[in-house]
Amino acid sequence: MRGFTLIETVISIVIIGIAFLGLVAVLTGVFTNATRDEVMTVAAGLAKGEMEKVVGEGFSVTSDSGTYSGNFSNYSWQVIVSAVPMDIAVDPSMTDYKQVEVVVTNTMIGSVSLKTIVTNY
Repeated sequence: MRGFTLIETVISIVIIGIAFLGLVAVLTGVFTNATRDEVMTVAAGLAKGEMEKVVGEGFSVTSDSGTYSGNFSNYSWQVIVSAVPMDIAVDPSMTDYKQVEVVVTNTMIGSVSLKTIVTNY
């Protein structure tokens, strides 16, 4: 009976090792993307929540910023109130309208931004 030689065994171990490293690299990428997607989803949800607060304040909303606590301590938020851009303005004066942007930031994904327009009516 003929068995495997030492060289054949070492070569097969090297091939299996290379295949295993490839598999680990793929799985690491999948987990990294899944984590990034989760962080993006959380940031979008937090931005929606801040936007709901802004809409609730109506025309009296002002610019503000802060950070979250607890499980969301690595996220921060900012509310930016500005004039409505002239390229979307219907009324030239637009004094009864404000553009409000909510930005939620996380170091992994950067930021998620939502915009709306509030009115004095």
